[in-house]
Amino acid sequence: MIIDIRYHIITLVAVFLMLGLGILIGTSMVGNETLTKQQEQLANRLEKQLNALRLENLKVQERYERVQAEREALDAFAQEVVPYAIGGRLRNMRVAVFEVGQTAPPELLDDLKTAGATVGPVVTLLNGLDVTGSATKISIDLGWPEKEAGAVATRLAGELGRAIATGQNPSLVHYLVEERLVRVTGDSALPVRGAVIVGALGGGEESQRPDLALVDGLLTEGVTVVGVGSGEGAGKGIRDYQKRKISTVEDIRTPWGRIGMVLALSGQPGHYAAGAGEKRFLPPYPGGDTR
Repeated sequence: MIIDIRYHIITLVAVFLMLGLGILIGTSMVGNETLTKQQEQLANRLEKQLNALRLENLKVQERYERVQAEREALDAFAQEVVPYAIGGRLRNMRVAVFEVGQTAPPELLDDLKTAGATVGPVVTLLNGLDVTGSATKISIDLGWPEKEAGAVATRLAGELGRAIATGQNPSLVHYLVEERLVRVTGDSALPVRGAVIVGALGGGEESQRPDLALVDGLLTEGVTVVGVGSGEGAGKGIRDYQKRKISTVEDIRTPWGRIGMVLALSGQPGHYAAGAGEKRFLPPYPGGDTR
């Protein structure tokens, strides 16, 4: 329950206004003994109410400070418990990270390492893999029949996903780097078993979405894929990934999001969030109470 201090402040102000009004009425009717007595009685009642409100305000302030302290302690505890929850869960697993609509926060890469994964490569789609103005050149260079920019971009993304998944098409990856369509950090010539897609491009038809084509390419090669968002409102774009039957994390900055990402990669799929309609932050513990 959130305590609203403003309500008590407004009440105090109202009491003062009533007291002032009573004094004003009383002073304007000097000589009337009955009215003067009523004014004194009103003033006494208002003073008692004011004292009671002062005491209540102190109690509310104390409760508010206690709740705030408890919340800060729980937040700190949740952050500290993350390494204990994820440590070693991805041992001997190679995981690629794709920066699609957002940059991967440092904590994401650190968490993968804490979980025992080998991180690499980190692939950044530059300008959303926009090939407007260069689609014809790309299709000629690669010998593809596609000419329209949207079709070329989606095929590039799908082929990129398969290339990173298998590590068997380094020439395509090199070509995309040379064309300044992607930036790659780490070795792209080794196969991966997991992939994290950071952010989403959103908008447009699904058939023209490079990020969705990227997911499809990874899934085709049997890679476990998790789509994650980072920052306010980031979860809206990645919900389209759920149609691909992959796990999602709406905010990777939260403790449950960080743990959820690792659990999803380790074989416990789900959609991890704290929004309306979500019954759990995390999946039920195996063998535990599933109610």
